[in-house]
Amino acid sequence: MLQIKKAQAATELVVLGTLAIVAFSFLINYSEKLNRQQANIQQTFRAALKESRGTNNSASYTKVVFRRMANVATPMELGQLQNFSSSANVLWADGTNTDDPTSKYKLNDAAAISIPYRENPAEGTVEESHSSFINTVKTTTTFTKQQSGGNIVTTKTLDAKDTLNAKIDISGHEYSFTHELGPGGKYH
Repeated sequence: MLQIKKAQAATELVVLGTLAIVAFSFLINYSEKLNRQQANIQQTFRAALKESRGTNNSASYTKVVFRRMANVATPMELGQLQNFSSSANVLWADGTNTDDPTSKYKLNDAAAISIPYRENPAEGTVEESHSSFINTVKTTTTFTKQQSGGNIVTTKTLDAKDTLNAKIDISGHEYSFTHELGPGGKYH
């Protein structure tokens, strides 16, 4: 009778422990995603503030970032591709500058591009942007077995090449980017 209760307690511990690990895994992934989004929002605002202050005028800044999240369930595979985007508009002016406001667009860690300012858009015209992103992933997994004496060591190696191609049309001006996945899950 005592052995049955010990077995039941061990089974309950295994089930509850597994559920706790799954819950913590979800919580870690979700908090990492929120952290990256918040960092992107802050970086975009700081860039708009710097641009606005430097030109003594209004500035608009849009930043789109792609990142690979960590894969907690299977660490030797690529994680999920996440898209983080944010925009900021800042007015830092004393009224003496009559130049057109600046507008910038930045994808990943590429240099920001200036978006042409349309002085008198047609009445009722809405500024539009269209984008398409193609992600190409090539992976090779290699298993190596080394046996010496009574010891067996198995090594798994992941070689991955991840390319992100982007075509962006902003108010009739087309831009294209090609970025490769680098360290830390960032595209360069």
